[in-house]
Amino acid sequence: MKILVTGAGVAGLAATITLQRRGHTVTLIEQAPVVRTTGSPIDVRGDALDMVREMGIYHEMRAAEISMTVGTEYVDDDGKRVAGFSTRYANDRPDDIEIPRPKLMPILTGALDENTDVRFSTTVTELSDNGDSVHVVLSDGTEDDYDLVVGADGIHSRTRALVFGPEEDYVNFLGVYVVLAPIGPPAPAGTPGQMHLAPGRMLSLLQTPDEEIVAGYFRSPKLDINYRDPAAVHEVLRGVYQDDVWRIQELVARMGESDGLYFDECGQTKMPTWSKGRVVLVGDAAHCAAPLSGRGTSLAISGSYFLAEALEKHPDDLAAAFTEYEERQRPYVDRAQAGVAGSIDRNVPATAEAVTAYLQEVRESEASRQ
Repeated sequence: MKILVTGAGVAGLAATITLQRRGHTVTLIEQAPVVRTTGSPIDVRGDALDMVREMGIYHEMRAAEISMTVGTEYVDDDGKRVAGFSTRYANDRPDDIEIPRPKLMPILTGALDENTDVRFSTTVTELSDNGDSVHVVLSDGTEDDYDLVVGADGIHSRTRALVFGPEEDYVNFLGVYVVLAPIGPPAPAGTPGQMHLAPGRMLSLLQTPDEEIVAGYFRSPKLDINYRDPAAVHEVLRGVYQDDVWRIQELVARMGESDGLYFDECGQTKMPTWSKGRVVLVGDAAHCAAPLSGRGTSLAISGSYFLAEALEKHPDDLAAAFTEYEERQRPYVDRAQAGVAGSIDRNVPATAEAVTAYLQEVRESEASRQ
């Protein structure tokens, strides 16, 4: 089939790879000028590891893995270690992979067919499904007909909006915001990452092999700002992280100076179906579980894999293929989305008492492993 994939994040790249490996011709478009490589390290867990073997990139990923999370610690207001970060709630199995995003994305792009038609700074402006094909008009002025359109353009998916309706019909805000910013070269090897908890907010300084990253979450009602306006975002961050403890003020200032400042709400995409006619959604566009799930990458990989397999099994029946794809992917999504409430309580405890209780739980968990 001739297929258009919208979005060159993990889901879009994984979909393109798995579809190409089954003989389909894929055009991949991305609204950004390049593939985004900034961000905190990514976890690939459980069954998704078996799927990346089939994609032919397992050994590259394994060679690039890190153990940043297990080297991260919670600190108090004076920067003193009070507990180690616990992965007891996260891992599916002992061989789960943690990999820096700057390493993962080139591995994925390197697995694309050499002659893949990839178009950056390009979005869909019109979609017309006539039953036999989808006529697509792109922002670069070109238009074409495709047998299938795969929307992999994230939680704020334009493809979903054009085909299924407005974002507010499907995306549920969780009352939490996420911020990420690379702020410079990494500290010397062996320097632990550090996380500071306060009621309703967390800020961390993470060490990867390539860079230092400030990452944080905070609870808040919905904000009426442009999330892509660095000045507006920095003003919000200064208001949220007011404590003059640990390195909070230094890190907030450095985030404001970062060219890679990323800020967004944490939400979950919940849809009764992920397909309509000849358009199907994968990844966060279909079923975002929120960054706090720690499973977005694994879901992007499994969904893309199940979709490609279903299309191979039902080459002349898209409806049957989409049904099988959803039946296989839904259990993974339901598990990831269900676990987010607990993850919010652990990562962003709401009260001082909750902070104290959680850190005590982590210390007890540490002691039990010694």
